[in-house]
Amino acid sequence: MEPRPTNRTGTRLEDQVKDWSSRHRRWLVAGLWAVVVLLVVGYSVREPVKDWWLAREACGGQLPAADLEIVRTDLRLGEAEESFDAEDGTYSCVLRNENGGPVVAVDTYPAGHDRDRVLGFVGTSRPPDAVLPGGLPGFEEDPGIVHLMPDCPRGVLSAAEKKEARAEAGEKEKAAPERRRLLVSTRTYSAHSPAEKAAMLRLAVHMTNAVTEKLGCGGEPLPAPADGAVPDEGTYVPRARAKGTACDALASTRVPEAGRDGDVRIAVADGGIVGRCTLRATEAYPDARKGASIVELTSWLGDWGPLVHEMGSDPDPLPMGRGAARRPALTEHRAWAVARCDGDDVGFAARWGQDYPDRHRKPGTAYVPPTEAERYEQRVLLRTYVSAFAADQVRRGACTDLKLPEKPKKPEKPEQAEPPE
Repeated sequence: MEPRPTNRTGTRLEDQVKDWSSRHRRWLVAGLWAVVVLLVVGYSVREPVKDWWLAREACGGQLPAADLEIVRTDLRLGEAEESFDAEDGTYSCVLRNENGGPVVAVDTYPAGHDRDRVLGFVGTSRPPDAVLPGGLPGFEEDPGIVHLMPDCPRGVLSAAEKKEARAEAGEKEKAAPERRRLLVSTRTYSAHSPAEKAAMLRLAVHMTNAVTEKLGCGGEPLPAPADGAVPDEGTYVPRARAKGTACDALASTRVPEAGRDGDVRIAVADGGIVGRCTLRATEAYPDARKGASIVELTSWLGDWGPLVHEMGSDPDPLPMGRGAARRPALTEHRAWAVARCDGDDVGFAARWGQDYPDRHRKPGTAYVPPTEAERYEQRVLLRTYVSAFAADQVRRGACTDLKLPEKPKKPEKPEQAEPPE
């Protein structure tokens, strides 16, 4: 009798698997495709979900969704960062796109060196770009950068800054207490159209109020901008029509010939932090191209105001040193007047425009420095401008303690040589 073949477990199992797979092949293929579809759908859903989550959670979840949607680009959002230091009174957040570029950034600077450093860059090459509507305490430095300076009576100072503040307080024992302001800088990098500008301003005000509450400033929240309100770059009007406006100083005083029939840019807002009046030429002169800025008048409200670039710009910067910003000054290139408004130091500046006076304009001619008489005349005119501008602004703002630069001394006539006998 022949022995029966021995069954191998591995073979039987393989046969069973083959048999099962043969009967369920369609289900296996369908299941495989289902996994592939789920992976594709999951990946396609992941990015929109991440985008939504970042927009919702960035900057402590305070970014207004509707305004963010207007100011951002079509790129997906990539990451968000946030930091907060209650002791120093600082806050920072940034929302970036998938390429690492910033979409929105918010930074705060309490009273002190960091804030003065940031504001010191304002107007390095020109005064602020635009004033803000509705009495908002701030300005637009460049398109897309809004600086707001709300009251922050409970603001924090570093130890060094407290020491400096005590030293300054000792110098001004009888002075009224200063209002403390927090600088909140909001940057939106894709705001160009009127709708985007309006969304940018709403976002900046909203974030400023959120941050001041987070820092415990204790001041009143800023009012929301009116519907469609945007930063105001100012309006150019014929010089004669500037009479009676906040830029009256350029209409009621003697100006260089290049600007007598020129235009005046009026960019002064009620309750604003900065103001700007610009006289520009309308005709081509040897020392002023058509449309060139001839005279710039600026006002700076706040305990930070006198610390900005007006005090240290070249050429011929105004005198520096402790307390210099609170004293009037005069050079042939700029003039500075000071006052007090509602507990704030206020500075008023007058300076020649970037293109005036310019003795390098004529090609092929050597530079001829101004004579002493010409330098005296420049000082006289700048003092006239800043005096008229400051007096008008002080009257409008019900300010006090106006201090104007002293009248320049007229140069003595050179002694004439005696005729030979």
